[in-house]
Amino acid sequence: MSAEPPVTRRHALAVGGVGVGAAMLSGCSDGSYQGSELTSEERPSDGDTPREGERLAALTEVPVGGSLVVDGPEGEKIALSRPNEDEVTAHSAVCTHMRCTVRAAGNELRCPCHGSVFESASGEVVSGPARKPLPSVAVRVESGEIVTGGS
Repeated sequence: MSAEPPVTRRHALAVGGVGVGAAMLSGCSDGSYQGSELTSEERPSDGDTPREGERLAALTEVPVGGSLVVDGPEGEKIALSRPNEDEVTAHSAVCTHMRCTVRAAGNELRCPCHGSVFESASGEVVSGPARKPLPSVAVRVESGEIVTGGS
């Protein structure tokens, strides 16, 4: 007669929990993350810039020292920042970690998916998990309107 120890409920739950955890982690690490309603549509980065001269927002909509996320051309999300009265900067609002859309939070842009924080005026990473800054978008001010394209 064999003297195998019985499988306890605690042992079965522990083994099952480890298996489920490993499966979840492997899903994120292999690039298969599908995102959520917070995730922007993924499209290849072909280096195209938005069409020049398209209106993004009124200058007065972006508070001095703050930021605003707007819909740009072709549905892309753009984060506008106004570090001072006379300056406007813009960056892609798509987090460089897992492509979620960041949210404006004063002088920061915060990713609601995994907690990355970016400096709104420069797009630089303040805290990760993102490691790359947000790509800049050329904008200019014309007659009190923020439009795409350089000056």
